[in-house]
Amino acid sequence: MTWPREYARKIVAMGTREERNAALLEVPEHLRELTKRHCLNAWNYPSRFKRKEAAAHEQRHSDTATTATRAG
Repeated sequence: MTWPREYARKIVAMGTREERNAALLEVPEHLRELTKRHCLNAWNYPSRFKRKEAAAHEQRHSDTATTATRAG
């Protein structure tokens, strides 16, 4: 038996919203609402925003470094 959190972990890791929605429909009906709640909780968890901000910050700095290297 697969637990709702296992389904949620796989769904949240998917790349596009369409993929996530399709995967959620494949979850057994009696586990679907709980799995959806786990997905939403994981998606909206504060540390996820920190990781996204850190990645964006890192991306901006690598772009700046690349530009500086080209200019120099």
